[in-house]
Amino acid sequence: MTSSTIIWWCLLATLLFWSVGAYNRLVRLRSQASRTFAAIALQLPRYAEIIAAAQTLDTPSDSPSVEKASDQGWAGLLGALQQLTATLAMARDRPLQAPAIRALTAADEVVQNAWLRVCADGHSQDGAPLPASLLLQWQDAEQQVQHARIAFSEAVHSYNAAIAQFPARLLAWLFGFRMAQAF
Repeated sequence: MTSSTIIWWCLLATLLFWSVGAYNRLVRLRSQASRTFAAIALQLPRYAEIIAAAQTLDTPSDSPSVEKASDQGWAGLLGALQQLTATLAMARDRPLQAPAIRALTAADEVVQNAWLRVCADGHSQDGAPLPASLLLQWQDAEQQVQHARIAFSEAVHSYNAAIAQFPARLLAWLFGFRMAQAF
C-alpha cells in the first residue's frame, strides 16, 4: 500500500469516528432536553389542583359554588386551565417542537393572567379574597415551574448550540435533528 492510501484510510476512519461521536452527542442532548421537560410536565398540573381547591371553598348559602363557574373570572380561569391541559398533552409528545412549546407558553400565560383576575375579584359572589394558603400554594407551584423552565431552557440551549456547530449541522440535517424552542 502506498502512503497516500494509508492517509486516506486514516482520514476516513477519523471522519467515521467523529460522525459517530457527534451523532451520539446530538442524541444525548436531545434526550436530556426531553427529560428536563418531564419536570415541567409534572409541575404544571399543580395549577389544576390549586384551582380545584379554590373552587370548593365554602361560599355563603345564597351563592352556591356552581355559580362561581359561571362568573366571568372563574369561567376564564377554567377555560385557560383546559387550554393549558390540552397544550401540555401536545407538548408531552413533542417537547422539542417549537409550535408545541409556543402553544404551551401562551396557555401558561393565559392561566397566570386568569388566576390574577380571580385573585383580584375574589372567590365568591361577594368578593371574598382567596385564602392565603392557596395563594402560597400557587406561588410555590409558580416557583417550581420556573425552576423546571430554567433547566429546560438550558438543556434546549445546549442542544441548539450542538446543532448549530458546523460539522454537526450536517449530521443534524441528515438525521432530522431540528432546533428546539425553550419554554
